[in-house]
Amino acid sequence: MTPDPESTPATRTGGDQPSKEETFPASVGGVSMLVITALVVLSQLYAAIPLLAPVGAALGGSATFALSTVYGLCYALGFLLWGPIADRYGRRRVMITGLVCLAATTFGCGLASSLPLLAVLRGAQGLMASSLPPVGLAYLSEAVAPKRRATAIGAMSTAFLVAGIVGQVGAQAVAEQLGWNWVFFGSACLLVACMLSITLLVRESDRASSPGGLSQQFLTIVQLLSRGDVLFLCAAHLTLLLSFVAMYTALGMHLTALGHDPETVFALRLTGLPGMFVALAAGPLTRRLGGASGLARTGFLIAALGLLLEALASGSLTGLGVTSLVFVTGIGLTVPAMITLFGQASAPRQGSGMAVNGFVLFIGASIGPVLATTGPSFTVLLLVIALLLGISATFVTLSARAADPTTARNPRKS
Repeated sequence: MTPDPESTPATRTGGDQPSKEETFPASVGGVSMLVITALVVLSQLYAAIPLLAPVGAALGGSATFALSTVYGLCYALGFLLWGPIADRYGRRRVMITGLVCLAATTFGCGLASSLPLLAVLRGAQGLMASSLPPVGLAYLSEAVAPKRRATAIGAMSTAFLVAGIVGQVGAQAVAEQLGWNWVFFGSACLLVACMLSITLLVRESDRASSPGGLSQQFLTIVQLLSRGDVLFLCAAHLTLLLSFVAMYTALGMHLTALGHDPETVFALRLTGLPGMFVALAAGPLTRRLGGASGLARTGFLIAALGLLLEALASGSLTGLGVTSLVFVTGIGLTVPAMITLFGQASAPRQGSGMAVNGFVLFIGASIGPVLATTGPSFTVLLLVIALLLGISATFVTLSARAADPTTARNPRKS
């Protein structure tokens, strides 16, 4: 396995060895603020869902392209931009700069007077929003002490998942009370507060300059994608949000076809929320399951089991609620484990690793709705996705063996 650079003292001039605080400068307050900021930033992605109708009515036309499509495309591409930049210029500087620009573009979205203008602003907003997830994860991968690192990454992973519900509920409530513009105005204020808090609380260790210029950092992404272990990780990672989005998209259509009202559909979606918090247990579970690869394999298999059971219980509301919770629990376990694996594989350039991680993840998310709306019946779809998740567990094992041939003789090393 590629050595984790966080276990190696930072390079310093002179003969003094750095203290633990200098090598791992992340504080509890700083990590907590990053988790809160991740929740606010990721909520911008999901806020579009309840805003489609009011924005379309206000600006005259379908708002899907302006609110969702442009944002999602720029958000995914932004991962490939910000990761290498952070490797070159530092995590804290890029996060602060990105949040300043994100607050400005978010406020601008609230002022948009036409759908074309809103599309341009949402594209810029998506590009700026993508500066936080890969860079924040790279920061946690190197600034948090090893014994607390999995827990910190698990907390941020939980924020990513919970944003899917918080973003929708919050945006709907604000839009109904104050109007759709205030979703963006309020978000901009929250982002400014997050930026100021990160400026005060987040500290970064002295980092030796990365060799080569910025172009070398982008070349790192190409080099990562030429490695067998990373390609296996990407193949597995593609199925995570693909399965999550496809299942919930198809679930809504399935319940509607059965004659259930929108309130029932939304309530059933909420049943999976507790499963998202299992990511907080990533730290101790990683140690118990023999490493991040073991946790990822377990998560993929639990998610696959949840979908198999959900296919069998497709006619029962109670059964769908319980089995979707099992599925989401598996996803909640897998996300932090995969983040850790990408960080290990890309060390010491975790920014580039998180860029690849996020890009692949959200490409999968964009495929999910297409698969759900143009694919087979609900039950068959669940069985197909369950099979993909089972194959993904195998890909994780193959990745570990490609990175470290001794894994085949000692699985606990993965």
